[in-house]
Amino acid sequence: MRNRIAVLCAVFLAAGLECGRANSDEVKVYRSAQLKPGEYETVARLWVETWRPRAWVPTYDSPEEGVDALRDKAAGLGANGIIDVGCYGDRGLFSGAESFLCYGKAIKVR
Repeated sequence: MRNRIAVLCAVFLAAGLECGRANSDEVKVYRSAQLKPGEYETVARLWVETWRPRAWVPTYDSPEEGVDALRDKAAGLGANGIIDVGCYGDRGLFSGAESFLCYGKAIKVR
């Protein structure tokens, strides 16, 4: 049985899918006041904990698109929620078009 699971995970990874990944539709967006710190565990701070912000930060055409991307990333990390979500408009330095920078915290609600 363990070998079958390992093979399925390898197939998913080869297809670009993550094994054990939650569905992003199941990732709930929480406001800060909805949960107390002891009611959840932080999985990761999205878009701020890696080397990426020093070189490049993803931007989106709308805040909704940004939140959807955060939910996808949180689901990939095994989180079932995101909290402290913020989306801020920014005019591109070269394009002048407005885009949105979004960040948040992926969490596991107990």
